[in-house]
Amino acid sequence: MDAATVESDGLRGDHVWAVVDPETGDVASAKRFRRWGSLLSCRARLLDEVDPRDPAALEITLPDGTVVHGNDPAVEDLLSDTTGRPVRLETRPRTYDEAPLHLVSTSAVDALGTGDASEIALRRFRPQIVVAADEDAGFLEDGWVGKQVGIGSATVEPNKLTSRCVMVTLAHQEVPARRDMLRTVMARPVAPGLTDDKPGAYVGVYATVTRCGLIAVGDTLEIR
Repeated sequence: MDAATVESDGLRGDHVWAVVDPETGDVASAKRFRRWGSLLSCRARLLDEVDPRDPAALEITLPDGTVVHGNDPAVEDLLSDTTGRPVRLETRPRTYDEAPLHLVSTSAVDALGTGDASEIALRRFRPQIVVAADEDAGFLEDGWVGKQVGIGSATVEPNKLTSRCVMVTLAHQEVPARRDMLRTVMARPVAPGLTDDKPGAYVGVYATVTRCGLIAVGDTLEIR
C-alpha cells in the first residue's frame, strides 16, 4: 500500500474480514497450522477503503491464482475447497493478539542476517508498517517502547517488543519455510529493558494509536 488511514483501533480495513469455522464460530487462525495452514497461501486486499465491510471491495487470491471477491456466491465454497473444511466468510469487530499496530524496521531484519532477500525477510515477520532505516542501525525500534512516534499526521505509541513464535518458521505465499528462523531470532543481541537480561525472540514492536491520521510511503518518523 502507498498510503493508509490510521484509526483509533488500527489501519482502516485491517482485521475486518475473517474466515470462520462454522462448527465452532472461531476464526480459522493459521496458528492451528495443521487445520488452517493452507490459508497462509491465500492473499486478500481491499480494492476500496470507503466501506471496508462491503463484500464487493474484498478481493481474495487463492493458492492456484484464482481471484474471487467477497460478494461472489462461490467464495465460501472456494475457500472451503482450499482448506478442506467447511468455512464461512464474515466481517467481525476488530480484535488483535497484542495491539492494533505492528512496526518492523528494515535494519532489524538486516541485522538478523537471514540470507533471504529483503522483501521476503520482511514479509516473514508480517508487519503492518515497515520503517526504512540505515542497514547498520540494527534493532532501533527496541528503543521506541514507551515513546511517541509520529508518522505522517498520525501518532502511535510502541508499548511492547514483538515476541516471535513458530509462525516465522512457516511458509506463506512467496515466503519459504525456515525451521531455523526462531533460532536465528533468538541469537540476536539482548533487547534493552528486559527484566531477566536474557535473549529473546523479539523483532519489531507493537503499538497503539494516540492520534489518528494519514500515513504514506516516504513519511519521516519523529521519535519523541
